[in-house]
Amino acid sequence: MSHEPLHPATRSREGFLGQLFAGKLRWDLVRAFPEQAPEERRQGDAVIAEVEQFLREHVDPDAIERAGRIPPELREALRSRGYYKLQVERELGGRGLSMLNTFRVIEAVMSVCLPVGYTLAIHSGLGAGAIIEAVQDGPLKDYVRGRVADGVISGWADTEPIGASVRRASTTAVPTEDGTAYVLNGEKVFIGNGSIADLLNVTATLQEDGREQISLFFVETSSPGFHVRAEHGLMGLRGLPIAALSFDNVRVPKERMLAMSQEHWRNTPLLEPLSALGRMYIIVAASLALSKKCLHWSRDFLHRRLAQGRRLGDFDEIQRQVSATAAEVFAMESVARWSLTGVTADTLPLRWFEQVAAKNIASLTCARITDRTMSLLAAEGYETSESKAARGAAPIPLERTLRDARAFRVAGGVDFLVDHKAAREGLFSLYYPSAAHAAELESPPAPLPVKEHLSPRNRDHLQHTAREVHRLAKRSLDLSRRYADPGVLYARQRTLILMNQLCNELFTMSVTLAHASSLAKTHAEALADVYCTAARYRMEDLWRQLDADAEPDFAGVSERWLSGDTLDFLLSDILMRR
Repeated sequence: MSHEPLHPATRSREGFLGQLFAGKLRWDLVRAFPEQAPEERRQGDAVIAEVEQFLREHVDPDAIERAGRIPPELREALRSRGYYKLQVERELGGRGLSMLNTFRVIEAVMSVCLPVGYTLAIHSGLGAGAIIEAVQDGPLKDYVRGRVADGVISGWADTEPIGASVRRASTTAVPTEDGTAYVLNGEKVFIGNGSIADLLNVTATLQEDGREQISLFFVETSSPGFHVRAEHGLMGLRGLPIAALSFDNVRVPKERMLAMSQEHWRNTPLLEPLSALGRMYIIVAASLALSKKCLHWSRDFLHRRLAQGRRLGDFDEIQRQVSATAAEVFAMESVARWSLTGVTADTLPLRWFEQVAAKNIASLTCARITDRTMSLLAAEGYETSESKAARGAAPIPLERTLRDARAFRVAGGVDFLVDHKAAREGLFSLYYPSAAHAAELESPPAPLPVKEHLSPRNRDHLQHTAREVHRLAKRSLDLSRRYADPGVLYARQRTLILMNQLCNELFTMSVTLAHASSLAKTHAEALADVYCTAARYRMEDLWRQLDADAEPDFAGVSERWLSGDTLDFLLSDILMRR
């Protein structure tokens, strides 16, 4: 019998979101919403307090924004204090923080200076030390542990000029004639920490013994043939060291390849969940940091502004806008806490579906919040913080926040493609070739026996969520029966995207209600009610799109635009320079 660990998707089916995919709202799994252990929380609080003091003394976020770079001396100060070793075990000189505390510290840094926080997040989530749990005992693990102990800065070099989602890497690895090494050739783009890293995890197509395999190599950036071709100038995140790299006959010792039995690294147990954990640090922590800043700025603004002699906060629409932001921050926090609290490397695959979902949930929610905050603060101008400061207004960097937040929907996979992939590998993985639980879906679900403290409105939200989970599963079953060939269904990209968006709304509602129930002595109940009410409106629209009997001729319009000049009248009165 094989002792190969189960594929992460298999284990994730046992988790809350995996059960939701199957049509079961397992309230029993989330009703006792996880609390961080007191000692663990104190440990995280202490590091956050230390980091905040360091940031006050050493980091000028406005200067980094203007210069578009993080000073090398700041990077070395971060390194010397162990901030690039947040979750590294103490025996290697690390801070030994849990996943949740690592997330909390990164969020705190990002709330002060996003690019600095990003370098820590990329290293902690996607660097060499991050994937050490996936490395078997032996020379490779000893090497990685040694380099982590040395204090290297690292990152993940995966994306190539041909695209981030392609299955075959154009970067190649070929064994040397003596069999002692591999030679890498190719290019990578948009590599976070790429221009400052000492060590990179590099993906390449290994051509050996007549077969191809997408493998992972640990590459020292001091190696001959490694070049930083250029640093990218991003629309936002100014100062983030993100670069285009080239590998020109870079020699990598054979023992520095991560051995795997699958044809692609993504199918290797634990590597894909570790990648999802990286997106928690990089995307979800950043989304929460900026959203909380927007919430804080909104309150400050409403305290200092009057309209028609009245406080702005007394107006109906303003109250709705601020409440929506507060509720969405609470919902994002609920998703993050559920996805990370108490999670270890052993239990990480159980939260894989949740952490994949958190990326889009957080980035899209942050987009709503930043846009809403721009409208709310519009009375103080559509300006940069420098322009506001020059005329004596509060120099809130909202313009910077809008630019930065837009990156979150692209980083780690553009949002609609993440939805499509998640539906394909998560939701519909339970319905092909057939659904073993089909009989359970033929009758409506029984009402949930809810004993927790929930307001009447929130009890209704929870029962509605249970009914919608069942409805979603029935639709999934119907689609799998209608499209016996999954490839035909998967080609209906919008259908899968809409289905996954429904899953994300139902997951977020569930954990938000559970979190509110666990905080019964606070005002969290009202926040959950505001969030769930808005989520139900969004779901109604998603269902309308799924149930549409007829649609416009999208394919025809696209074909006419791309293949001819019949729609060129749309470009009248503009000058096109080539």
